[in-house]
Amino acid sequence: MNRQARAPLAVVTMVYNEAQFLPVWLRHYGCQVPARHCYVIDHGSTDDSLAPARLPAGLNVIRIPRSPQDDERRSSFISQLCGSLLVWYEAVIYVDVDEMLVADPALHASLVDYAATLGEDAVISAVGLDVVHCPDAETALDWSVQTSLQRSWVRFTSSMCKPALIRRPVRWAPGFHNIDAAPTFGALFLFHLRYADLPSGLHRLARTRAQAWVSEQAGSHQRMADTAWSDMLLGMAGLPRCEGATFGLDDTELHGWLAKVMQSSESRLDALYRIDLHLSGDRLWRLPKRFIGRF
Repeated sequence: MNRQARAPLAVVTMVYNEAQFLPVWLRHYGCQVPARHCYVIDHGSTDDSLAPARLPAGLNVIRIPRSPQDDERRSSFISQLCGSLLVWYEAVIYVDVDEMLVADPALHASLVDYAATLGEDAVISAVGLDVVHCPDAETALDWSVQTSLQRSWVRFTSSMCKPALIRRPVRWAPGFHNIDAAPTFGALFLFHLRYADLPSGLHRLARTRAQAWVSEQAGSHQRMADTAWSDMLLGMAGLPRCEGATFGLDDTELHGWLAKVMQSSESRLDALYRIDLHLSGDRLWRLPKRFIGRF
């Protein structure tokens, strides 16, 4: 591969009727790279979320026909697209529209700076964290304001430890949770906003539950009943709360969970999903101060 004259970083997502999350995604990643290096794959949106007046100048919008949601087809397409973008970029990020990547602010000024420190063929998995709405202490979210200014608690989850930043072509498994290699972690954090707001989450759930899916079994976590989803979020919100998280090398609890993720990969060498996706923290961690205002 010719590695001359490439831009530093491209960021890619795929959307369908994401009027709420897409502006949040654009605000976050537009502060990391110019809009001309952001790629939004529109899977047949029918709302006005991608109306030109709502989008930053230079944003790349790739429109594909609407079809039933099929994560296997989706991951195959995105894998090929991101691999092709590496002809033109040193590194590529793929994230879902509700996933905000942050390079540790204590070590790196931006995602571009972080990507520049990586080896030529690196693939980095993010430290996965659900941002959790605690209704007993937090009001409904104002999505026009950064989430980290309104939410204080996160929960570790292996399902969000996604190989999100690539410097070589990869084949993502459905859901983008794994590739055909054990994870490599670095100073990269993924803040998942799916559970950051109870009322907004229920509104989005109504849409994903009603959309077409490739099979009756597909997307069960996005087709739950409202009560089941609410109970799940409130269960997370009710976990014990820990004030001492640093997310640094001295954070033994975080690194203990990452060790469990790595251990789970040792017995899954030939599996489609190379890590256990059901490792979830038993407490909430307060967001360290250096991440406030970063997403």
